Amino acid sequence: FSVLLFSCKHEPQLAPATPEVCFDNQVLPVIQSGCAKSGCHDGNGEQQALNTYDDIMRMITAGKPIQSKLYKVITANPHLGSIMPPKPNQPLNSAQIDNIEIWILQGAGHTSCTVECDTVNVTFSGSIQPINDTYCKGCHSGSSPSGGIALTDYTSIKAAVEGGRYVGAIEQLAGYKAMPKGGSKLPECNIYQINKWIKQGMPNN
Repeated sequence: FSVLLFSCKHEPQLAPATPEVCFDNQVLPVIQSGCAKSGCHDGNGEQQALNTYDDIMRMITAGKPIQSKLYKVITANPHLGSIMPPKPNQPLNSAQIDNIEIWILQGAGHTSCTVECDTVNVTFSGSIQPINDTYCKGCHSGSSPSGGIALTDYTSIKAAVEGGRYVGAIEQLAGYKAMPKGGSKLPECNIYQINKWIKQGMPNN
């Protein structure tokens, strides 16, 4: 007799205690920074816009990451040229991809969370780098970063602050180019953390 073996690709499952991933706080800023920038999915060209919840949901199958076009392209093989963001942009990092996957598994709702603001233990690695990875790195990375300003690591972020326009941009002050471009102003907690880190002398901690 013959035996037929079938290989099935199953959707991942969430652990019972998986924390909620919120769209407005953890998903939208990453997609706006990495995908909805000028020349890509900003709605001003032929490519599908990814500026809003409704835009993004056109590429999502709620509860099913591997059936969601957005998830497929952010986890694609970069050597095949199908990954998003495309080269020379940097791909999303593993934490950002994990958050998008969890959000889809949790039903891909238009959710928003109140995030506890730690204004005491402000460090570069625990506070400043994650803020820049979420809101800025998508545009300000790769071989041709927006405005010629990279925001990928300690050295480049410190240099941008010392350049004199970083704080004015994120606080969206008059006379400065408002950042994140096309997105909402950074949460006040994040702006406070950045200013505190600067006042501390911008330590690489």
